[in-house]
Amino acid sequence: MVGMYDLQSAPSRLLEENIVTFVKNELKKIQKLLSPDYPECSESQREDEDEEQRRSREAFLKITLHFLRRMKQDELADRLQSSKRISLNN
Repeated sequence: MVGMYDLQSAPSRLLEENIVTFVKNELKKIQKLLSPDYPECSESQREDEDEEQRRSREAFLKITLHFLRRMKQDELADRLQSSKRISLNN
């Protein structure tokens, strides 16, 4: 049974690693975005992003906003949401 458990947990571990990597990368982007010296994102940079990547980023942004508001960091959440460098399609 140990072998079977290992096989079932391998996809779970891989999924966890992928999610953690994605979250860390997106948090770095958000930190840069909120930095006062970060340059505006051009339209061509946004157009290069494929649809799936854009939807993933928007979903992560919504989750981030949710957690910021739960942490009573409304001002930071508002700054992030109103940033012209990110578009949220509600």
